Amino acid sequence: MTELLIKILIIAVTLVIYKISLNFKKVKYMNTIPANIICALMIYLLISVFNIDFETYNEGGKFFTFLLGPAVVTLSVPLIKNIKVLEKNYRVILWSVCIATCFAILSVIAAGFIFKANEEIILSMAAKCVTTAVAIEITNIIGGKVEIIVLMTALSGIFGAIFGHWILKLSGIKNNLAIGVTLGFVSHVLGTARCYEVNKLQAGVSSVTLVLSGVTTALFAPPIIRLIF
Repeated sequence: MTELLIKILIIAVTLVIYKISLNFKKVKYMNTIPANIICALMIYLLISVFNIDFETYNEGGKFFTFLLGPAVVTLSVPLIKNIKVLEKNYRVILWSVCIATCFAILSVIAAGFIFKANEEIILSMAAKCVTTAVAIEITNIIGGKVEIIVLMTALSGIFGAIFGHWILKLSGIKNNLAIGVTLGFVSHVLGTARCYEVNKLQAGVSSVTLVLSGVTTALFAPPIIRLIF
């Protein structure tokens, strides 16, 4: 009974913290930070201040982990609503993802050579532009370290979600199709979630790009790595 009450309390506290994090949208200079990132930081501070063991918190947190699967389905809503636009521009999206995939892999390898990184580090970063679950499998195939790719995909997702729209605006890019492809590729799920807050077309394109980038990276990364190494 006590264990059940703890789980319910953790779920309730997490929901309250998320509700509070949504109010940061009204704060100047913080309205570009996705609510889920603010929520995660607040939860981290909470368990640190009160010295709560993560495993204890996760007893209730598993409820939200379970909901991640069904929640992904909601990303299909903007996709369906903009299906005609996507059908009209599918060649552009497909070619953009293919070119971006090759550039992403080769740029990591080039940067690794320039900064004299060892082979294991380079292999552990090659798949950073896909969602974590897919990146882990690709990294296992090409021989990298899973711990590094998890960190890199998280950082790229967070960076893109926070600064992506600002950087694209500064670059003069205003086309929703282009923004959706860029953020869906570079910052995957977090970027798509951010697009969902800004524009439904961006969200739809970003959802498609997120899926396609996983496929193209899985297809392109192993042969490129074998060719170079």
